[in-house]
Amino acid sequence: MQLKPILLSIFILLLSTIKGYGQDNFNIKGQILSEAGDPVELVNIIVAGRSLGTTSDENGEFQILVTPPFPVLLQFSHIEYIPNETSVTPSELQESTLKVTLKARVREVKEVEVKVDAGDDQTVQKITPDLSTKLPSPAGYAIEGLVRSQMGVSSNNELSTQYRVRGGNFDENLVYLNGFEVHRPQLVRSGQQEGLSIVNPDLVKSVYFSSGGFGVSYGDKMSSVLDVNYKTPDSTAASANINLLGMSAHAEGTLKKGKVTWLTGIRHKTNRYLLGSLDTKGDYNPSFIDAQAFVTYHINSKFSIEGLGYYALNHYQFKPSDRETDFGTMSDVKRLKIYFAGQENDRFKTGMGAVKLNLTPSKDHKYKLQASHYRALEEEAFDIAGAYWLQEIAGLNGEESATNIGVGEYLQHARNDLLATVTSISLKGDHVFSKNNALNWGVDLKSENFKDRINEWELIDSAGYSIPRNPELELSYSRNAEIEMQTQHIKAYAAHQTTFSPEWGKIRLNYGSRFIYSDREEKLHITPRFQVTLLPFATPNTRFRLSGGWYYQPPFYKEYRPPKSGEVNTLTAQKSRQILGGLDHYFSIFDRPFKFSTEIYYKHMFDLTPYKVDNVRIQYTGKNEAKGYAAGIDFKLHGEFVPGTESWATLSLLKTEEDLESDTWEKPGEPGYIPRPSDQRVNFSLFFQDYFPNNPTFKVHLSLFYGSGLPFGPPRSPRYLATYRMSPYRRVDIGFSKDLMPWLRRNTQQKIIKDFWVGLEIFNLFDISNTISYYWVSDVEDRQYAVPNYLTGRRINLSLNMAF
Repeated sequence: MQLKPILLSIFILLLSTIKGYGQDNFNIKGQILSEAGDPVELVNIIVAGRSLGTTSDENGEFQILVTPPFPVLLQFSHIEYIPNETSVTPSELQESTLKVTLKARVREVKEVEVKVDAGDDQTVQKITPDLSTKLPSPAGYAIEGLVRSQMGVSSNNELSTQYRVRGGNFDENLVYLNGFEVHRPQLVRSGQQEGLSIVNPDLVKSVYFSSGGFGVSYGDKMSSVLDVNYKTPDSTAASANINLLGMSAHAEGTLKKGKVTWLTGIRHKTNRYLLGSLDTKGDYNPSFIDAQAFVTYHINSKFSIEGLGYYALNHYQFKPSDRETDFGTMSDVKRLKIYFAGQENDRFKTGMGAVKLNLTPSKDHKYKLQASHYRALEEEAFDIAGAYWLQEIAGLNGEESATNIGVGEYLQHARNDLLATVTSISLKGDHVFSKNNALNWGVDLKSENFKDRINEWELIDSAGYSIPRNPELELSYSRNAEIEMQTQHIKAYAAHQTTFSPEWGKIRLNYGSRFIYSDREEKLHITPRFQVTLLPFATPNTRFRLSGGWYYQPPFYKEYRPPKSGEVNTLTAQKSRQILGGLDHYFSIFDRPFKFSTEIYYKHMFDLTPYKVDNVRIQYTGKNEAKGYAAGIDFKLHGEFVPGTESWATLSLLKTEEDLESDTWEKPGEPGYIPRPSDQRVNFSLFFQDYFPNNPTFKVHLSLFYGSGLPFGPPRSPRYLATYRMSPYRRVDIGFSKDLMPWLRRNTQQKIIKDFWVGLEIFNLFDISNTISYYWVSDVEDRQYAVPNYLTGRRINLSLNMAF
């Protein structure tokens, strides 16, 4: 009786086996090896066109069950190896195991090489421009977003592309585009008005950045240099991007068998979505658009012409409605409520045209004759009235009570417009006389013209009393002026580069001087600079650097612009003497390349023009009345934290102070040195990239910033009162990107699209309330309260990116 169940079970098993065989299921077994014959684990194996996949084990072995139709295409991917694929049929694998060999990605540790090249600057670091599209940033895709995380650089405003470098301000940074110096609008007050950076990342070929100690071939600013060059295309290509913050498109190509190359791009951006997270509610309508074109014509092997055109229209409209901000401490909570009337309407029109003639009579001698014209028309108009209630909040267990401690009104008015033109013509020469001997020089003539009309004032009324309290109505602040100013500059430089080879190593030396003359100052400035690089043979992957010199910054118009009504003062160039030492060490971990860099510096500054910062607006005192210093040390670790990706982390420690001649207390010598507005003592930044496990087409991009608090003080108060500290700037942005090209290749036969990916970004991941400035309110006793102006909250951005 027991035999029947056993036979029945055997019969059922045979039926299931026959049924499975009838469906032609096939179990593919295989092993994945490296070129050296070692097994490779965690290889991602996908059956193309089907939702089947597996990974290899520690012996490199795998198996996967597939069904008809045959053959099937297996795709193999690993972040440390070049992707591979193979077609499989059952007949090919009836008696053998599938063997797959993957080739390793080449990742050589960079060797330090010393060579002489005219115009080569030893302090610059190269930045990968393609990463700008991967960096999650509310400011949009911008090269400056990558600059913010470099050594010595700090920024505490995600809506702005401006940055500070080693104790300097926004106006102390040089920016070059294809060798032409570019300028920013002068009247912008906040990051939300700023719009697009002049550098279009879709057009960029190379980016170099120096945090200080740069050579004489760069111009006359005291902090940094950003040197950007656009591409010279060799084929037809295009790209497009669309996201919740705007859109962009670019195209490039060649004509006349490559003699003519062209490059053009257009961008549109709006911050409306981001600004909806601010405390001040209302109708935000910012619209920023720009268009650029870069054309080259290679007449022959020795002569070529370049042309660059740029135009931008930034239009900012804002009708505020109300604001509610809580601030203070857990035991002392205050709330500001404001109801607004009026609006703001600003326009910033900027454009630049430039042309360059390149003459190369031989490979060792090059000449450049270039001319540029920059024009900006800036119009600032607002009438905004506000009625505010300052309340003290008390509450327990969710029950809240509010007591008014200040009630008032204010009215702000401005009708400002500025027309600025800057025309420049220069001649430069580069000469290489031998392998270790080069010379470069240049002469530059520049004309600056400004027509400015200033009409702005503010009236504050608290509890029925005008502040300041006087029997007659008095404005708390007013400024009226009409200014026309012209300045002519003559600048020149010469530098010599050479290399010595003593028995113990190599020495690279770059030294020279700049000559600056302005008709307003009527004085010739000579600013020598030097750079030395040492490469001992005992440490072939380590180079040591020393650089410094004199860095004078002639005043631009913003320094002349009077803080109050009146005439402009006579100014001289702000001056800095700098010394910088550093090293770069190249090494590898797990066969992945890394670079560790550190720099220590000291700047002695004099003839300074003190200033105050409100958001991104800088207001100078209009006098050379201070001396100061900046000292610090920077660290950077750069490399492949994850194989096949580029990431870095930087840490900067800084102290910068100044002593104002006009600040005097009862005792002689007081208050002495006080923190400069850029005295951000600690800065840490991180840019990190990673792959999702077993899916290298899915990437993660992380951006992290921490900056200690900046100094601030009451508005229109003596400079020595600006010694309070803002709260630290803390921000984490994260982005996810998915490469859709493998899917597109499997499902279509098209060959037009070369790159196709989608992105998801989460701005301000932890929804931290960062302070950019303070709004000051007063009561009838003229006591002032600093109410934080917070930056943007958490937002999500989606983007679609294609290249053709």
